[in-house]
Parts: sequence; C-alpha cells; structure tokens
Amino acid sequence: MKFKIWLAPLRNNRGAVGSIPLMFFVMVASVFFYLGIDVYGYISQQQKLTIASNELLEVIKAENGFDTVNREQFDRLLQKTGIDPAKVTLTATPKRVDRGNPVTVEASMVYECIGLKPLGKTVKLPIRVQANGLAHTFFR
Repeated sequence: MKFKIWLAPLRNNRGAVGSIPLMFFVMVASVFFYLGIDVYGYISQQQKLTIASNELLEVIKAENGFDTVNREQFDRLLQKTGIDPAKVTLTATPKRVDRGNPVTVEASMVYECIGLKPLGKTVKLPIRVQANGLAHTFFR
C-alpha cells in the first residue's frame, strides 16, 4: 500500500508517467546554468589577468623594461587572485628601454569550460590580454 502512495506523484489519472518531461527540463536547465557559470568564470579570469597585466605594466614603465624580478612579482599577484602562474604565458619588453619608447605586456592562458562535461564535451577558450605604455625613466 505504501508503494502506491509513493508512486502517486509520478502518475496522472490515466496512469501515464508525467515526470519524464520534468526530469528532462531539469537536465537541460542545469546544463544552461553551468554554461552561465562558465561565462561568469571566463569573464572573471579575464578581468583578473587584465588587472595583473596592468599592474605589471606600471612597474615595467617605471623600470624601463621586464626582468625575472618582475616575473616573480607577477606570479605572486596571480597567486593572490587565485590564478595558477604555471598556466599563464607572459611576454614583455625586456630591460633598458629609453624614456618615451613603447613597452608592452602580453599575457595569455586557457580557460576550460566545465558546463558541457555532463554531455562528454570539454571546451577550452583562450584568454589573451595586452597592455601597452611608454617608458618613464630617463637614462643618461
């Protein structure tokens, strides 16, 4: 008798099972929900990488170039924002740039979307950030 009461919400008056479309809707809605989270994650990672690149650019502009000390500073900043520095590729203008000459910072990484993993798919999206400026210090 308890078994029939438990099945009551699954059946309509004609005896057909009516919860299948509901379960299908929940599955599709959850996939779209995960995709929305992926879009937010992608934008968040891009903003964090942009902020770190702009901070590094300010240091490079003051020091007239990029060296290993700047890379260590950049890695520490990435760790504070929650990004793994090993996954970030960084290229920048090397040291000893004259005042007024351009300096550039380019950072890139790959963001892996997890929203389609229930369907057996993985999507990897590249994130590229570029920051440009002019060297500040005058060398004689």
